[in-house]
Amino acid sequence: MIVNQKESARALMIFSGIWAGLVIVFALSFFELFYSPMWLRIGLAVVIGLIALFFYIGGYCYVHVEVENNANLMVKYYNLFPVGRKFKAFKIPLQNFHHHEIRFGAAGMVSKLVLFQRMQDGVAKYPPVGLSAMGKAGREKLSAFLRKLEKR
Repeated sequence: MIVNQKESARALMIFSGIWAGLVIVFALSFFELFYSPMWLRIGLAVVIGLIALFFYIGGYCYVHVEVENNANLMVKYYNLFPVGRKFKAFKIPLQNFHHHEIRFGAAGMVSKLVLFQRMQDGVAKYPPVGLSAMGKAGREKLSAFLRKLEKR
């Protein structure tokens, strides 16, 4: 069983801290406690929006991967973005599990797991599961776990 609970909690705390700090500075800029020109307020609003967007689409997910009843590979995950969370899962029979890939994007800051299943007409690809909240050691452990299942 592979779970990134601690790493995902840390990623969520870092995002929340940075985002909340910027929102507080943005709100305080309207109370005229310090000089803040309009361009600074607009810039802060853009940065706040971009950080939230990156965290939402960047593949920061809680991931739980396990073998269920020695027959199925069960993958459960959800996006760590606090708004609109959707819990997702899929199950792959172990005898049909073909292979996996870990893909990187955004200069290595975004990583995603893609699983493949043997079908009658070829190979099916599952939707990517975000691994950006998982560290390098966790990704290597997950990859080793899945490589063992591929050799069955």
